[in-house]
Amino acid sequence: MVDISDMLDSVACASTMPGVGDAEVTDDECVMARAISHGLFGNLVNHKGFPETLPSDELSIPAKVGSYRIFEYAMPASQQPYKVNGDVFTLKRLNALYSLDRTGKMQGEHSMVVAVSASVASPSNQDIALDDKPMYENEHIMLYMPGGAFISCDTPHSKWVYIRMSQEIGMRVFIPRYHVAPAHIYPRPVHDVYTAFQHLVSRGFRPQNIVMVGGSAGANICLSVLQLLAMEGKSQSIAGCVIVEPCLDLTMSHDSWQRNQDVCVLPYMPPTHPGSMSRVYLGPIDDDTIDAVELLRRPMLSPMFADVAMLPPLQIQVGRDDVLYDECVAFAKRIPTAELITYAGINHYTMFRGRTQLDRFYSNLRKFVDKVTA
Repeated sequence: MVDISDMLDSVACASTMPGVGDAEVTDDECVMARAISHGLFGNLVNHKGFPETLPSDELSIPAKVGSYRIFEYAMPASQQPYKVNGDVFTLKRLNALYSLDRTGKMQGEHSMVVAVSASVASPSNQDIALDDKPMYENEHIMLYMPGGAFISCDTPHSKWVYIRMSQEIGMRVFIPRYHVAPAHIYPRPVHDVYTAFQHLVSRGFRPQNIVMVGGSAGANICLSVLQLLAMEGKSQSIAGCVIVEPCLDLTMSHDSWQRNQDVCVLPYMPPTHPGSMSRVYLGPIDDDTIDAVELLRRPMLSPMFADVAMLPPLQIQVGRDDVLYDECVAFAKRIPTAELITYAGINHYTMFRGRTQLDRFYSNLRKFVDKVTA
């Protein structure tokens, strides 16, 4: 029997580095990816989650290409209890996590990947490049939140993606290894990423030199962290933010969820269903006393409904065949300064597949990063 997570990892990690599986995507590959994904997501309620602890030697990458390191860290002493305006549900959950962390009950649970391409730091400088503090004054870095439908985060082959991102944008990439559902429900990933950001700042990185990038579920978490920073008056202090095929509305109420079902890898399941992505992330609630859909509309869960005035410079990239397409367009319309980039014929899977699409994606990412870090 083939493990679904292994299949997803092998399929999803094609086309991540120049010369490594960068052939154009085929129709057969798309059909296989859709079948695998629909089979997995149709049974999330019984999904036990992907492995969360992956040894640093899971993937061997030649030094001439780049390197990465997984390191642990603790919540900074300077990190304060959370402030969440108008959302007691989230505030209670976040500060329960904060209390556990502050009292040492999460010791050893925070980890991050730092990845660097050989074009950014030569092999002889990689000891310095794999540290978690600035290599030089005013160093710019990327804080990248990978997607995975809230049930997967950092996987072994993702290291190729991180190193290529480093190569394309010319800076180091830091990846918080946030905890995932169903073992760790909302807002644990938000706490993990917020704490990762605070750790990097405590190590000497300046917020204005950090570019945040999030993909899919990682983009949702990224925007939740920006809301927390906004409540401290700090969200606009970062250089900029890129959200790629972002999951913005966990109520799944936009038309493209139905319109693009036959061409996208993400299957629709009502958000009230216990096996839906939204409910698995939200975790158990008392359905007799709490309206799940109304709860999912809260801005910290569905950034579609957040105060967009707090956002830093923003780029949105999404395929027109993605089930998330309509919510991305609606979100962009609320932000006159946002840069919305859409791709014809691209869905949630093919955004990162094939040389042609990858070249377009990285070109647009690089232009935005260059602009906000100039």
